[in-house]
Amino acid sequence: MYSSVTIDSGGFALAVGSGDEFACSEPREHGLADVISRPRWSHARTLALPGRCRGSVIARWAENTRRHFGDAAVERLRAGLPAWARDLPDEPPEDAWFPVGIQLRLTELVIDELLGGEASRLEPLLCEDVARGVSRATGLFLRTVGPAPVLGRAKQIHPSLYDVGTVHAQLTPGRASLHCADAALFGHPTWSLLQLFAHRGFVELTGRRVAHLGLTTLGHDAARIDVAWS
Repeated sequence: MYSSVTIDSGGFALAVGSGDEFACSEPREHGLADVISRPRWSHARTLALPGRCRGSVIARWAENTRRHFGDAAVERLRAGLPAWARDLPDEPPEDAWFPVGIQLRLTELVIDELLGGEASRLEPLLCEDVARGVSRATGLFLRTVGPAPVLGRAKQIHPSLYDVGTVHAQLTPGRASLHCADAALFGHPTWSLLQLFAHRGFVELTGRRVAHLGLTTLGHDAARIDVAWS
């Protein structure tokens, strides 16, 4: 559901004014509260973002919306999309490409239309949706290997989900830093929010506890996500 999260036994991908003040400030790490309070981009600017995402990034968006909020909620979300995007399939083909702005606008619409504008309420829904989609075997695999081997494959996984930007991971015991570069997507406030939700949810899915979580925006097209676990 409107998530950057895709999990299988082979890995985990992190399908998150203008907000420019946040991006242009001296690099420093921001916690979840900072990211939640960051100003939104305009709808037009979001929808004009270069790049596409795979259907797997927005898989089961309608099914998950109906389960949490009822049938009428799906049409409320569709009505908030631009006219050219309202024929978005309920179940997008996993290998199809869609403008990345659709993923971000869907997320914003869920927050605004269905969660009373409270972004923090989205996180448990995303975690529930991801957990429902993970098979018993995959869940056992993740708890066995832990976060590091999966996050360490970010460089290989990212291009299968997004056609812009690069991501590579730096691992130390109990910690991962994911360096995201060369795409305006990485400076988007809602993308940033989704990444923090997704990383914490993934670490907890492996049976570990998140000890630290932060995001550093590095200019307009780059960011670093830091997560530590115990």
